[in-house]
Amino acid sequence: MKAWALLILLVGSSWVKAQNYSQVLLPDIAFEPKLVVKQAILEKLNENQIFRASDPLVQSFIYWTNYARLFPKEFRDSALLPYLNQQPRLKGKYANSLIEDLTKVDPLPFLEPEEKLTLAARQHAKDIKGNGGSVSHRSSDGSSFGDRMNKVGYKGCAGENIFLGKDKLGLSGLLLLYLDINLPDLGHRKNLLNPNYKKMGVSTVQLDDNQTLIIQELGCLEIAK
Repeated sequence: MKAWALLILLVGSSWVKAQNYSQVLLPDIAFEPKLVVKQAILEKLNENQIFRASDPLVQSFIYWTNYARLFPKEFRDSALLPYLNQQPRLKGKYANSLIEDLTKVDPLPFLEPEEKLTLAARQHAKDIKGNGGSVSHRSSDGSSFGDRMNKVGYKGCAGENIFLGKDKLGLSGLLLLYLDINLPDLGHRKNLLNPNYKKMGVSTVQLDDNQTLIIQELGCLEIAK
């Protein structure tokens, strides 16, 4: 009998008023490619106190996000293409357009873990878990993404990606956010490839049925007061 993982991907952009959903059914196969770790990325991240204090899954997701931004063509060859071979039902126009995007894009700015964005991610992950795992960009009290950014005091432009599925390394979740299957506006991908973003906050929690929830907040440099 095949096991299946349900993945729900949601996308938000700056002060989002609406949200889009992508649901993908995949065979439950762990994706653990043999990739050479970029020590320069790890060294830079380990200078950041927020990164050092984070749990291993959060650290992994932050690392892979930066790997993809700094080395998009290597990410295409060493992560995306092997993943598509493992999960061939993902092949098609969304995969083809992502291959093209990663081929054309220049290296993007490093995303430094940031305190306010991390707090916003943790609060929203806790809220979703406490609300029975109902995934949304809107909090259970009705507050919007913009409200949550204002609450933590973040003054720059910001975006939010949410992943729910089975992922122990953070890499397959990131790849699915990039692929944006059945989301014509490619909102997750646009967030991840946005050169204006320089900061990031990530939080993860485990929900029922061994599902991993990943909240990713992305931010521009804050506006000076």
